[in-house]
Amino acid sequence: MQKLINNNLITSPSFLLLFFISSYVNANDVQNWDDSIEKTIKETFKVETFVDGFDIPWGMAFLPNQNLIVSDKNGNLWQVDYNKKKKTQIVGVPNVRNKGQGGLLDVQVHPDFINNHYIYLGFTSYLKRRKNKTFTSIVRARLKNNSLIDQKIIYKADDIYYSGVTVHYGTRIVFDKEGYLYFSIGDRGRRDQAQLLDYPNGKIHRLHDDGSIPTNNPFIQEKNAIKSIWTYGNRNPQGLAIHPVSSIIFETEHGPKGGDELNILSSGNNYGWPEITYGKNYSGTTITKYTHKKGMEQPVIHWTPSIAVCGIDFYDGELFKNWENNLLVSSLKFENLYRLEIKDNKVTEQEIVYRAGSRIRDVETGPEGFIYLALEDPGRIVRFIPIKN
Repeated sequence: MQKLINNNLITSPSFLLLFFISSYVNANDVQNWDDSIEKTIKETFKVETFVDGFDIPWGMAFLPNQNLIVSDKNGNLWQVDYNKKKKTQIVGVPNVRNKGQGGLLDVQVHPDFINNHYIYLGFTSYLKRRKNKTFTSIVRARLKNNSLIDQKIIYKADDIYYSGVTVHYGTRIVFDKEGYLYFSIGDRGRRDQAQLLDYPNGKIHRLHDDGSIPTNNPFIQEKNAIKSIWTYGNRNPQGLAIHPVSSIIFETEHGPKGGDELNILSSGNNYGWPEITYGKNYSGTTITKYTHKKGMEQPVIHWTPSIAVCGIDFYDGELFKNWENNLLVSSLKFENLYRLEIKDNKVTEQEIVYRAGSRIRDVETGPEGFIYLALEDPGRIVRFIPIKN
């Protein structure tokens, strides 16, 4: 705004009054959006604010007692009391580099949390002597009385991979039904390295829950390859979800200018970036003339123009019966929540079910069957409550 408006106009009383009124109207609009009734093709629901007061809520994960863990990009971690709808800060979070697209990113709860109390955090770590050099790390810790104890870094890249670039960290985490832990690392702005198996960026990785590397990982026997790699050629993956029935792993990743993708992940597959893409450089110039190449996977669906696809979740609750096993897809750019019906691994129906008016960072099915969204500006968690006709 300061670049477009001269200083005299900015300081004038009429401009300040107009700016105040505009800000007030925008705030009211957000409030109205959060307390609305939404009618879609197959479901009608009420939207309500569950809890607010966050900076940029990035990830969500429910505990067995229904409390919600929320990671805030600025480095704060919160536990939200489900019944009181009040948040308490969790202490002991590792130091993070909150700059650019980095910070405290995803959070995930161990499938056997009720017995081991483990949670996992994906965050942007930095080198001790050069804080501007960053990369994605994963930490495991026990949650006890809103404190993180018994911490163990289960993934940290070698120092040579750290860089001053502050984009494309990926850092979404998911467990499959066999207990393997998957996490994403974006290409870190170095696109060609996504095709190189001796670089960790531009990949999906797979570990055991303690950080050890499974002996059946696809590149375990390949010389110079990083052994945790599960797939490669992934630009900036920010959505990971397991299909409730088939157990297939679905992934969403940001394209450049166009070419956001929904992919099905399989061991050792190459998803093509940057050798193939449906997108262009942000300048409009061509990245590659190819959208297909032998040995490289095609997306289930791609979005052009880009929707800035983010967190995803398959609905596996019991309250939105008509959305059973549908994929919910969040969007940063257009601020929409999309519902995708998938049959035989193909998208047969796509619908915008909610226009948030705020960037949607994540979506999660709640333990009671409600649907929860992490929204930005202002940072808050909203939820969908079904209305039966």
